[in-house]
Amino acid sequence: MRRRLILQNLGVLAIGAPSLGLTQTEPANAPLPLDHFVRRPLMERVRLSPDGKRLAAIINNGNNSLLITRAVSGGAIATVLHSNNLEFLFNWFHWVNNDRLVVSLRYPYQRKIPYSTKVVPTMETRLLAIDADGSNPINVLRSKGLSGSTGWAVVQDNVIDWLRDDGKHVLLTLTETDQDDDSSVYKVNVYTGERQHYHGSRHQVGDWITDRAHRVRVGFGYGGKSESVIWVCDPDGSNWRELNRAEAFSSTRLSPLGFGLDPNLLYVSALYEGLEALHTVDLREKAPTPKLKFSHARFDLNGQLIFNSAGEAVGMAVSTPSESSVHYWDPAFQAWQDEIDRALPERKNMISHMSRDESLCVVVSGEASRPADYFVCTRQAITPRLIARQYPELQGKPVSAKTDFNYTARDGLKIHGYLSLPVGRPPRNLPLVMFPHGGPQASDGPEFDYWAAFMADRGYAVLQPNFRGSTGYGKPFMDAGLRRWGLEMQDDLSDAVAELVRQGIADAKRVAIVGASYGGYAALMGVCKTPQLYRGAFAFAPVTDLVELTAEAGQFTRREAVRKQIGETSDDKERLLATSPRFLADRIERPVVLVHGTHDRQAQYDHSVWMAEALKAKGKSYRFVTLESGDHQLSHLPYRKQVFELLQTFLTDNLGAAS
Repeated sequence: MRRRLILQNLGVLAIGAPSLGLTQTEPANAPLPLDHFVRRPLMERVRLSPDGKRLAAIINNGNNSLLITRAVSGGAIATVLHSNNLEFLFNWFHWVNNDRLVVSLRYPYQRKIPYSTKVVPTMETRLLAIDADGSNPINVLRSKGLSGSTGWAVVQDNVIDWLRDDGKHVLLTLTETDQDDDSSVYKVNVYTGERQHYHGSRHQVGDWITDRAHRVRVGFGYGGKSESVIWVCDPDGSNWRELNRAEAFSSTRLSPLGFGLDPNLLYVSALYEGLEALHTVDLREKAPTPKLKFSHARFDLNGQLIFNSAGEAVGMAVSTPSESSVHYWDPAFQAWQDEIDRALPERKNMISHMSRDESLCVVVSGEASRPADYFVCTRQAITPRLIARQYPELQGKPVSAKTDFNYTARDGLKIHGYLSLPVGRPPRNLPLVMFPHGGPQASDGPEFDYWAAFMADRGYAVLQPNFRGSTGYGKPFMDAGLRRWGLEMQDDLSDAVAELVRQGIADAKRVAIVGASYGGYAALMGVCKTPQLYRGAFAFAPVTDLVELTAEAGQFTRREAVRKQIGETSDDKERLLATSPRFLADRIERPVVLVHGTHDRQAQYDHSVWMAEALKAKGKSYRFVTLESGDHQLSHLPYRKQVFELLQTFLTDNLGAAS
């Protein structure tokens, strides 16, 4: 992408207010239109201006995504920015005052390594400041400032403090030259781009945290090998000392989250009885020990702190394998949440954003496994008002709901996942799609999943197991997946199929495996390792060569972490080769579909090229589809539609037309 692109794509695309009307009712048991599932949510990421009078949101209109603003009370929509989700994409946006927004954009790029002929693919971020009506844009860190252009910096959007009472400046981190790994903190004017040095760098510190008085108090980065190190100081900036040093995947590792009003009380994430939980650390102590603040009985708690208007931490937004919500320890906020739940009964409701005076909030609300809706409501009179539905076409339609599915792996490990069944069909002898998640250090939850909902709508049972190595179930469960790609992690998928067949839900002769990213790797390994189990594999953006993956990903400070998670050729090359689909193509007996975008920066496009070459060399049945300039998230709508059309054909050809 040309460097001028961010400022070249500011044209206003006029659209009407989004319609919330429903489409014509389809015949009973007929598959819903493909477009109902593949479209991006109609509205997402709704945020209120500080005074609560306006909202900003992303509206997805056909191929384009638009950042819009509008009065909360209604009226005309102002299009601030738009993107076709191909050349650049929206990361996030934030109101810095009632009239101006800061927007993070990302785009793929190719960078030449200094003093080398090597070129590496990157995903760049840039920071744009713009008025709420789309006027007066500036590319913040490429504007005239302390040291001129910063085009050499790959990441330019790491804002660490919004200085909310200032309204003109933000604090962000930036390396001082293209030769530095350590970050300094700058104070940047969002109207002019002028920046001032706010806090200097420290050796091996890559990021910083401020307290509620905007003082830089915490630095974190890396020590030797893959150690994470946290440094802290006193409120006056003196006495910098090491708070925590831990190797990758260590049980003693702390993750700093931020401060409340007490400048000596740091909130951190740390293990409690094998699960991640919220703790506090008193920095006045000579040997600070984490003290438990909030925990969950079954799942890890990972998330962000929620603050009230005074700057005190009142809760934590979390996502677990069973729920996505906000947990409050402040009784006033919990009472507000309880009132909203009474106003929107039998739904999962979460306050996602609020005005500065806490008088108005945005609520994300949804029923189990169905797309969420956006409401606004006041604190004085809890009468939620609908703003928009994410997938209005699915409102009132027979969409499959995820249900909990538990089974035991062959070595006795208890595994939890989600099963989506076709609506209106008896759960007996169904064609089955195994649909493992990406990551693999991630997990599937109960929320709406357009992939799973689409396949279930077509008449297939869809299983999403949170196999060993998934996050959310505690450290021992995640550790069970370290260096086990293609081994026990893959066996967990086979065992899930066996259990569904044993229960009579799935037809053993009609099982396919579908996945993206790590899920794509697992799909390919499924037809390599168990060639008779699956009727075919559909892999979007897969990893196929673990030797290449570990060599590329395990550089610099990440090397030890990658070695522990996946492996390293210096001590484990034989296993890596034996669990790389690229080198196992001769074992495959079923059709394979590969789809990959050329601008994928999480799983390199070359992995699918290598796999296609291996399949061709072995005379196997396969199809390889390239998405030119496509990314890892299928952000470009025409590509998303193309992939789902390919998926539908793949399932019909290999499992039959289940509907």
